[in-house]
Amino acid sequence: MEVKQRGSALGHKIILFIYKVLGYKFVAFILNFVSIYYVIFSQSTKKSLQSYYDHLGLELTNYVFFQHIKLFAFSIFDRFVSRMKPDELTLVKDDRQVGLSIIESGGIMLFSHFGSWAVASHSLSDNKSKVHVVMRETTKQGITQVESDTTRTNKNGVNIIDLNKGAIAANIQIANAIMNKEIVAMMADRVTDDSKTIDVVFLNDTVRINKNPFVIAKKLNTPIVAIFVVNIGLAKYNIKFKEVQTLDKTPQEIAQNYMNILEIMVKKHPKQWYNFHDFFKQ
Repeated sequence: MEVKQRGSALGHKIILFIYKVLGYKFVAFILNFVSIYYVIFSQSTKKSLQSYYDHLGLELTNYVFFQHIKLFAFSIFDRFVSRMKPDELTLVKDDRQVGLSIIESGGIMLFSHFGSWAVASHSLSDNKSKVHVVMRETTKQGITQVESDTTRTNKNGVNIIDLNKGAIAANIQIANAIMNKEIVAMMADRVTDDSKTIDVVFLNDTVRINKNPFVIAKKLNTPIVAIFVVNIGLAKYNIKFKEVQTLDKTPQEIAQNYMNILEIMVKKHPKQWYNFHDFFKQ
């Protein structure tokens, strides 16, 4: 499944220039107008979210859409801030003991396109274990270059395992990382290979998600901790660590356990769901 990317390299460069010159709060003011622009000119995005809101039993008005887009805009902006000046963001960590267990012994950290996951992935370098982020870069080339050009102050503790370089190479790196008691961060809710999916129930409907994290956890007998990064205010995020039960479970059961946790989170924070396609039409 290929998902169209939002934004442009020029737009990102302008926002980052404003941030460097005028600071965070001025960019926060500007993002109101960016969000209004998308509400007016990107009704196709609203249409793609309609099924999600219908499954939640919530009304998707233009004002709700504006709030949803604004939170997404902040998640993108703060992704760059977390690279450039992570101390500007306040990260409140809940259930930290659950997170510490995997930080100290290694395992799989599972993210989704809910909340500002990239903020956490760029803010984990203070952990004892190295973090290997498994991803397939589908962002527009220009935006990718902007991010690559952004000075990163916390790069030493994070390694990218690029799926574009081949599944075999990626699997070897993942296995090596887990055997070395390091952290592997993976996405579960976006299908990138139609042959590697698993069916689960989500919001009373059947959806397909990436089965790889759950198969790996079973084969390598490694724990999974789900991480959710929730925006709770200006430059402030709540990082929640949730253990996913894996003991004596099949990959199918592990996957469903994860989706049950994700469902609880989206019901609490519905506007921080950033899958901008019809997730239920796969």
